[in-house]
Amino acid sequence: MLHAATLLAALALAVAPPTEPTIDSIVVDSRYRSLEQAVAGTTAPDSIVRTLALVDVEYYGFDDRLHRGQIVVHRDLADDIRTVFREIKRRKFPVESVIPIRFDRPDNGTSMDTLNNTYGFHYRPKNTFRTVQLSAHSYGRAVDINPFRNPALLRSGRWVPTGGRYVPGSPGTITATSPITQLFRTLGWRWGGAWRSVKDYMHFEK
Repeated sequence: MLHAATLLAALALAVAPPTEPTIDSIVVDSRYRSLEQAVAGTTAPDSIVRTLALVDVEYYGFDDRLHRGQIVVHRDLADDIRTVFREIKRRKFPVESVIPIRFDRPDNGTSMDTLNNTYGFHYRPKNTFRTVQLSAHSYGRAVDINPFRNPALLRSGRWVPTGGRYVPGSPGTITATSPITQLFRTLGWRWGGAWRSVKDYMHFEK
């Protein structure tokens, strides 16, 4: 026979309301302690690095679990990114991972060519044009989301990243009518999927 106190405790647990996920139940994808750690190895000049911010975000992955990651963007856009990721989390729009580009690793470690990784700052030329002009990513003013689900279609007909497939309606895919796209536009961002010469479905910039 159960002790009265034990029985009461069991009943209380059975009717207790659901709680927020604990830190143990969250998949931590990135946990840099400082911006300096997150951009280690970059060749960007100090004039650019000083304008950046490291933003903590949460999102649901394709595994249906809550994840915690980080993204480097221009400090003026940090609040926009927090707003967008709150909506991403609320809608459970799946995001593979959000990890700053690893400039200290071969092939940048977490670039879109190696992972379906969402990122912001990446000091490099534009990769959708034959030009030395710097990408908006170089200033932390662009974000790429789920690159393999939202690849860029170049004029040549080649998809970037290689192996990426754009299938509207599939989980993690962005379209013109997606709530995420509409929210970005409300905040003053441009979507690469609306461009004429190149369709860069993963890309938002401001």
